[in-house]
Amino acid sequence: MGFIIYSDKKIIENSNISNLADTPNSIAYITSQKEAFFSNKIPDINISRDIEIVDKNNLYLTIPYVQNGDKHKVEAILEKNRLLIYMKEEGFIEYLKEKLYLEEIISGKFILLALFEYLSMSYHEGLIKMDEQLEDLFEEAVINDSIQMEAILKNKKIVSLIKRYVNYYRSIINYLEDTFESLPLYRRLYLTFENTLHIVEDVETSIYSCIEIYNSISGNKMNKTMQILTIITVFSLPLTIMTGIFGMNFSSMPLINNPYGFIISFVLVTIIIFLEIHIFKKKKFF
Repeated sequence: MGFIIYSDKKIIENSNISNLADTPNSIAYITSQKEAFFSNKIPDINISRDIEIVDKNNLYLTIPYVQNGDKHKVEAILEKNRLLIYMKEEGFIEYLKEKLYLEEIISGKFILLALFEYLSMSYHEGLIKMDEQLEDLFEEAVINDSIQMEAILKNKKIVSLIKRYVNYYRSIINYLEDTFESLPLYRRLYLTFENTLHIVEDVETSIYSCIEIYNSISGNKMNKTMQILTIITVFSLPLTIMTGIFGMNFSSMPLINNPYGFIISFVLVTIIIFLEIHIFKKKKFF
C-alpha cells in the first residue's frame, strides 16, 4: 500500500500498485513497503551498482541517504513518465504535497528531482543543530578544559556521509542531464546541492576546531603530567645520588662509623630538596 500521485496533483493514500493500470493519468507511486516489482530489475548494470539505464525514459536507481546517523536507501524506477519509489522515510510525502502546488506541470521526472531535493534539504536542519551542538562543546571545552570527543567523532562520521551522498546526488543528476535538463527544477537543484555542501563545510570547520582544542587540552594535560614527573625526578635525584654513593662497597667511606651518619645524610638531602623547591618557585616552574 502506498500513495498514488496524479498529473492533476491529486494524491490518493492507501492505494495499491495494481491501481496504476486503471488510472492512465497517474504519474507516481510511493510506498514505504518493499513490493515485488522493486526486485524485478534488469540484471545488467551498465553505469554503477546504483544506476541502471534501459533507455532515456527508463531508469532504475538506488539512492543512499543518512537519517539519524543511520544509512538507508531509496529505490526508484522511472518507466517513461511514471515513477515508482520505495523509501521508509515518510517525510517526503508531506514535502511533496507542498512542492506540487508550486509547479504548473508535474511528471514522474519532476517528482524524482524533488526526491533528490528533499534528501539534500532534509540534511539542513540536522546540520544546523549539529553546528549548534559543536559550538556548545567548544564553549564547554574552553570553560571546563574538557571535551566529549566521542560526540565529535560521531558527528564527523555523519557529516562525512552527508557530504559523500550529496556529491553523489549531484553526479547522478549531472550524468542524467539529457533526461532532466528540460525541467525548471533541474537547474535549481544544483543550488540546493551547493547550499547543503556549504553548510557541510561550516560544520566540518566546527568539528576540526573542536578536534584542535581537544588535541590542545590533551597536550596540556600531558605537559602537566610530564612537569610533575620531572619535578618528582629532580627532587628525588639528591637522594638517589646519596644512596648510590653510600651504597658502594668500599672499606673506607665518609660517616660510615659515625653514629650520626644517617641523620647527617638525611638532613643534607632535605636541605638540598628545600633549596630546589625555593629555586623552582623563584623561576616559576610551578
